[in-house]
Amino acid sequence: MRYFFVFDIGGTEIKYGVINSNGDLVAKDRMPSRGSLGGKFILDDITTVTRLLKLSYPVEGIAISSAGVINSDTGEVLSATNAIQDYIGMNIITYLHTRLNLPISVMNDVNSMALCEYHKGAAMDSKSMVALTVGTGIGGAILINGQLLQGQGYSAGEFGLMRIESKEYETIASTSSLVRLAQKRIDETIQTGIDVFRLYDSNHPVAIELVNQFYDYLSIGIANIAYAFNPEIIVIGGGITGRSTFITELNKFVIPKLNDHLQKHTNIKAATFKNDAGMIGAFYHFLNQHPQYK
Repeated sequence: MRYFFVFDIGGTEIKYGVINSNGDLVAKDRMPSRGSLGGKFILDDITTVTRLLKLSYPVEGIAISSAGVINSDTGEVLSATNAIQDYIGMNIITYLHTRLNLPISVMNDVNSMALCEYHKGAAMDSKSMVALTVGTGIGGAILINGQLLQGQGYSAGEFGLMRIESKEYETIASTSSLVRLAQKRIDETIQTGIDVFRLYDSNHPVAIELVNQFYDYLSIGIANIAYAFNPEIIVIGGGITGRSTFITELNKFVIPKLNDHLQKHTNIKAATFKNDAGMIGAFYHFLNQHPQYK
């Protein structure tokens, strides 16, 4: 059995683990991200963890999922938020390879999630899929016949930046936008979407209004995606999908926005792998980049 190390880089934490050649995580953990100090600190922490893990596992390569727009061929960070300072322009593959002398791959985190769901999760056996992650913002990925559509600038699927009613989609349809409205309209101590939905489930009138508005805005973007791509399946990830009734509630807003034909050909599912999806999907990208390890 072959073993590979996988990392999922975020602005607040880094998830990491050991994955075998079957795509099964055999160990996993997480650590705080030092992104506020700079991308170099994140990569130095990955170097340290890799050297420790090598004491227990015969590693053959490193697969990385990362926030930001990533050139998945060269490893260069093309764009990133302020959550990770001095990240743009860094070459993750070059930086780590010179220190660890291992084959390395890197890909955007939502693209990685999509690959995971395509190979092992909700989109298994499908020919086309669109993935959405709904959380602090809204990210997206597109797979056609098993191939990621990354775009000329490696930023295809940035659905969160679409314009809905002259506003960026993620500013009105992300979980964080719902929380901000609830803090303003209900109680400033509200911290998470779970808090808002708890009030919704208790029939709080303002929470009902805000959640219905959230679903309405979210469904507009999803309907537009269905019209534009007509994928076999739309997979939605993010903490919000932990709500058991989420897909059922969302469909009540999406279906009326579709014509009769697309109502029969639109399938929305919650992501299967949740927090592990980035790591697992990064591994499948590694195999695409280094087919000798398949």
